[in-house]
Amino acid sequence: MKRFFIGGVSALLMVTGGILVPTIPASAQLANVKHHLNSLPTTRVAFVRGTNSKNITGADNRIYILRARKGQNLTLKINSLGARASVTLYGNNGKAISPVFSGLGGGEGKSLTVKLPVTGDYYIVGGGGPSFHLYDFTVTIK
Repeated sequence: MKRFFIGGVSALLMVTGGILVPTIPASAQLANVKHHLNSLPTTRVAFVRGTNSKNITGADNRIYILRARKGQNLTLKINSLGARASVTLYGNNGKAISPVFSGLGGGEGKSLTVKLPVTGDYYIVGGGGPSFHLYDFTVTIK
């Protein structure tokens, strides 16, 4: 019920031009994700001992933070996306290093592997859009 109410309010605010609830349109990209760390919920990604990948499913607009080392390969595989959902990978500097994978843009089934240039935090922004469309992706570090 809470998600239904928030989704409805968010959609109404977008139509009327007011913004109270942060939303990330599937086609939009944050210029620098670090500017949004205080305005969007965050989750630190931790791998289960002995594994190097994690599957993440959600519907809210959230920043997933992953600590990785220079020289490691980070793979982001998009398993499924709702029509308004999106997933974008950002580098240690806060700038986008992947395209915006979106449900409308045919992001499902696509993947990206990046050799990491520096040790530090990397960011994956999962966007459910104003109506909480589901996203499902797997992040792997080798």
